[in-house]
Amino acid sequence: MARKKSPVRKALGAGKRAAVGARQPISLPRRAKGRRPQFYEDPAVDQLFAIVTALTGEISVLFDRVDTLERLLTASRVLPAQAIEAYVPDEAAAAQRGQRRDELLRRVFAVLELYAATGPAQIGSKAAPAS
Repeated sequence: MARKKSPVRKALGAGKRAAVGARQPISLPRRAKGRRPQFYEDPAVDQLFAIVTALTGEISVLFDRVDTLERLLTASRVLPAQAIEAYVPDEAAAAQRGQRRDELLRRVFAVLELYAATGPAQIGSKAAPAS
């Protein structure tokens, strides 16, 4: 009796073997399809709500990552907890943080850029850029 190929092996091809638990990257569209939902009468309120929601998602991820790093560093005795509070970034680190901050602001305020580009009448008919 012939053995069936698993979907992972089939996707990788006959001659290639997949590592157990290996995942293939998923490519998602850069823009959402359809109209942006409008919940409030004033589109500005919807825009502010979108900004707050985007910021909340960003902050949640950051809190989890910082917490993970601090716990791992403290548990492995790489750094004492006080070292994080006492750190002062050098010029290169400060420049990199500035670039990252600019990218964050671009993503968070993307809805306002779309509003400025399309005008208030068109905001519901175009999707905002995905982050």
